Amino acid sequence: MRLLALLPLMAVAVAHVEHLEPRSQPGVPQPTPVDLRPLEWGDLNIISTTDTHGWLAGHVKEGSYSADFGDFASFLAHMRQQANYRRKDLLVVDSGDLHDGNGLADATNVSGTVSNPIFEKINYDALAIGNHELYLPEIAVDTYKNFAPKWGKKYLTSNTFIKDAHTNKTVPIGKLYNKFRMKFGTRVMSYGFLYNFVGAANNTIIEPANVTVTLPWFQKSLKEDVDVYLIVGHVPVRWAEAVSVINAIRAVHPSKPILLFGGHLHIRDFKAYDGRAFGLSAGRFMETLGWMSVSGIHDRACRVEANCIGKNLTVSRRYLDTNVHTYKTHSLSHRKQRFDTWRGRQITKEITKARKALGVSTVLGCAPQDYFLNRYPYTDSRSLLNLVTKEILPFSIVDKTRPYPTVVFINSGCQRFDVFKGAFTVDDTYIVSPFHDDFEFATVPYKVAKNLLNGLNKAPFQKRAEVQASSTNVTLTPGYVTNDDYGLGGDDWPHSPIPYVATPNYVSTDLPTGLGDNDLVDVAWLSFFTNLMAPLFKKLDPAGNYTIQPYRVGITTYEMWPIFAKAKWANATC
Repeated sequence: MRLLALLPLMAVAVAHVEHLEPRSQPGVPQPTPVDLRPLEWGDLNIISTTDTHGWLAGHVKEGSYSADFGDFASFLAHMRQQANYRRKDLLVVDSGDLHDGNGLADATNVSGTVSNPIFEKINYDALAIGNHELYLPEIAVDTYKNFAPKWGKKYLTSNTFIKDAHTNKTVPIGKLYNKFRMKFGTRVMSYGFLYNFVGAANNTIIEPANVTVTLPWFQKSLKEDVDVYLIVGHVPVRWAEAVSVINAIRAVHPSKPILLFGGHLHIRDFKAYDGRAFGLSAGRFMETLGWMSVSGIHDRACRVEANCIGKNLTVSRRYLDTNVHTYKTHSLSHRKQRFDTWRGRQITKEITKARKALGVSTVLGCAPQDYFLNRYPYTDSRSLLNLVTKEILPFSIVDKTRPYPTVVFINSGCQRFDVFKGAFTVDDTYIVSPFHDDFEFATVPYKVAKNLLNGLNKAPFQKRAEVQASSTNVTLTPGYVTNDDYGLGGDDWPHSPIPYVATPNYVSTDLPTGLGDNDLVDVAWLSFFTNLMAPLFKKLDPAGNYTIQPYRVGITTYEMWPIFAKAKWANATC
């Protein structure tokens, strides 16, 4: 009780008092502290993560997002103390996608072998499954047998199923729904939805959300007496699947509060469906914690729902940059309070030890400059896709023993992040190019080869509108500037906007020059989209009959990076 008596109603900023505590991963940069606005607390408060993709060590090269999962654990411990003092309920939720994107998750034979047990040390209240848990049969089975059981009723897969090899039955990977009561009385009905994903492993089934909400079990769950409906979903908050679940609940409960926490698009977003239903997406890669507070949930007049139709809830949202300054500012009760908890320190040590054992910090070479995935057109020398198509694919993939010139096509989505000037490590390889997509090829006339890229790319190349930063005398670091249904102001840290340039869905190496239409060319591409290539060949040359074969067996979109870095960047000085 003495500790609670010391806690104030507001966590205070601690920008000017930095205790020398062990935190984050060794050697990571920290941002220059700034003054942050206190969080607004409501009757119910939610902290959300999504699309973590194994980034539990934080961003070891970016100060703004440098906190690791140990820091996150310490932050949650202090936030729960804050909630207890305020006598307000606090939920912690995750919206899926734990694999494919970081060495901590992917540098093991089965992705998640090391990272999942670390992830499990966070006491989440509700979790959803992501599509990256479902691409490979072995990952889906591991999720079903090992990961989901750790969470009991908290791991929610309302429309995602697996074929159990032992019982020969199709069963939910997790639980269909979960009703629970929180410490200060909030009664919650929770569900977990995945968007209508069509690329899942053949031992899994994703039921369309608009079908699930019509089923007897779902309709029966709507008859339970609760205060709020919680949807954790690996689905963008504006997509039809999310709206269909909101509408299904609203059809039965015209004024019951509905909160949806989505993901998948790797963006910060907030959606107001009506005055009593809201959705939030918390970015990607442990760059962002989503915060939502809701007041009005326990309004006694609303026990008769007709009384509260059109009566808006009071809702706030915030997108928190994941660094220790953010965590300390919002969670500590006074400036001299120690931030690191014993549990947090142990998780940080476990991450450091795991990274060392996996060898993910091994330096493969020294990148001579920054290469950005979406800041510049892919034809620009600062574009990562320009580096890939101009240098990496020609060096690492093109088979120079073949008698014909080669054009290599990839989908731009196989590259996932930026490369920063300096040491390029094993971890960076998993971060930038986590998928092990192999290559196939066919030998075709030049008249076919020269039209393939246009055939693959139907949509025009467009530049997304940029949000302008407000004028200020403070020098801002580049980062998120989010414009959502509540306008600007949701980002916790002030940033200057990072330019965003859309890239074509498919890019390629340069076409060979000086060829006639009937000269032969080797065309190579990722097996990931072979289903598009064969029909395209037929469309471009109806009389042609082309044999598709494996290309550069053993070299994938993952291996092409270390092959290049060791040869071209190894002699540079970082």
